[in-house]
Amino acid sequence: MTFYENEIKIRLSVTYQNFRTLIKIELVPMDMWNPYKSAVSTVIPHAKIVIDKFHVVKLANEALEKIRKANRQNVSAKERRQLMRDRYVLLTRRKDLNDFDDQIKLQIWTDNFPLLGQAYELKEQFFEIYEAKSINEAYKLYQSWLSNVPKELLPYFADLIKAMNN
Repeated sequence: MTFYENEIKIRLSVTYQNFRTLIKIELVPMDMWNPYKSAVSTVIPHAKIVIDKFHVVKLANEALEKIRKANRQNVSAKERRQLMRDRYVLLTRRKDLNDFDDQIKLQIWTDNFPLLGQAYELKEQFFEIYEAKSINEAYKLYQSWLSNVPKELLPYFADLIKAMNN
């Protein structure tokens, strides 16, 4: 543990210890930074840690962005500019693509770049985990999602997988 991480842990510990109602805390929402998790586990060991959805799905979108950028090398300058302009389509959930032109753009990019298409589908599947009705269903969806990640895409999704395993 670095000095900075230790300092954060100490500050969080002092802050949480000042609460007279520690015993009443059941859930602690947070991002995925390990020193936060460590501090909460130390000070409020009975509390369940809930990772903020925003931070997790952001990693799914970042994986897709890495793949999009890797594909820039394989296209003409004109296509590269178009891929940059169309990136919002790739980052938008399929169910939210209401404009027919956007649906066509998505289809063209995912058909022409199969890995990008696979990554988009993985992003969509990952978001579905957060729509699960129970923890058990979410766990099963995650295990299914993880088993569907092809080896060639694992490096792009490594940060997301690591965060989920924390």
